Amino acid sequence: MSIIKLIYKWVVYGNLWIALGAAGMTWVNSLIIFNKVNVNLLILSFLVTLGAYNFQRIRRAKELFSSDTKDKWLTKNSLVLVILLIISFVASLFFLIDIQFQKLLIFTPFLIITLLYRWPILGISLRDIPFIKILLIASCWGGVTVLLPCLYYNEDLFFPLQYIFVSALYIVGITIPFDARDLDVDTDQKKTIPQLIGLRNACFLAISLLFFCAIIFLVMNHKMMILHCFFSAFCVSFSYKKRPDWYYSFILDGLLVIMPIYYILY
Repeated sequence: MSIIKLIYKWVVYGNLWIALGAAGMTWVNSLIIFNKVNVNLLILSFLVTLGAYNFQRIRRAKELFSSDTKDKWLTKNSLVLVILLIISFVASLFFLIDIQFQKLLIFTPFLIITLLYRWPILGISLRDIPFIKILLIASCWGGVTVLLPCLYYNEDLFFPLQYIFVSALYIVGITIPFDARDLDVDTDQKKTIPQLIGLRNACFLAISLLFFCAIIFLVMNHKMMILHCFFSAFCVSFSYKKRPDWYYSFILDGLLVIMPIYYILY
């Protein structure tokens, strides 16, 4: 196994890549809303996402019967996922210790979604409830990457709903291809967007949502995010048919990682 493949598997399959994406999106929302960035905030966003995704992967590793490369890696390295989960949880507490408990309660709905998303209660997990799988993901990403900056920069926590909305809408746009990828494994009862309208129509919808995000950012006068939405739509346009896992796990998730670059260059 080449060193590049080894690094790729640990970074992508171990959810370090998507955690970097959460830090990237939090960075951008922090700049857009407050025009400043706190390093501790970015680390916390990274750790929370790393923990949440590895929590889900641990459950997935218990359910797998697939010979897929990613699934075999998860099964073989399930102990590593547990260790990463523990590390991210303990480290997150360090960054949360100075924040008032009352403020942290605002994240209770997202915590509940994380706990119940894949782990079944009363025989069913949240992701198995028809129609809502992608909405759960988008609401968590939109809420957490916007509300975390609000925790750090505001004495009185407020709800910038317009930023939560556009962030969640962007996540829906780049997540629809993942539902397309899972067409063969998702049961018909999930009623995902590609299941309901087909692969090509789902791709068109995803592109349309990203263009709509660009319009919203135009109205908000955030020009760099308009460029990012256009580039994201270009990347998503290739999802009209099934692609290799790296397209989803590295390229599409990577759109979140490179999001701050537009502001750095600007």
